[in-house]
Amino acid sequence: MIVQSTRFGEIDVSDEQLITFEAGIFGFETNRRYALLQLDNEDPTFHVLQSLSDADLTFVIAEPFLFEPAYEFELPKAVSEQLEIKNEGDTQVFGIVSVRAKDNVTMNLKAPIILNKKRNKAAQIILESTNYPIRYSLIKGGA
Repeated sequence: MIVQSTRFGEIDVSDEQLITFEAGIFGFETNRRYALLQLDNEDPTFHVLQSLSDADLTFVIAEPFLFEPAYEFELPKAVSEQLEIKNEGDTQVFGIVSVRAKDNVTMNLKAPIILNKKRNKAAQIILESTNYPIRYSLIKGGA
């Protein structure tokens, strides 16, 4: 499938790269289908969620454990059921990355994205019972 992206032009994506958010991403609830792309072929750290319905809508994401190894939370049972998660190995967790300046790159640890890799279904959740920040600095000495 060819996907249009303002930032990356035309992108050829496979069915395995297509992700569906039944409830969308907070603030972007009407955009429910995305292509999951690796941002750099040489470095697997950062990925991109490119909206299939809006060429201008792209989110940079990364696994929070790469930046905060102690990051952990209990996945609500309702989310496991919604995403049809049968075992933990089927999941991948991402945080949305914001770049405000070269030295101000943050990740939202309070509202991670949970992906069922086998079903290509995802949901963004809010971790109510944790003190994780919305803007966790990915750069030492940054904001």
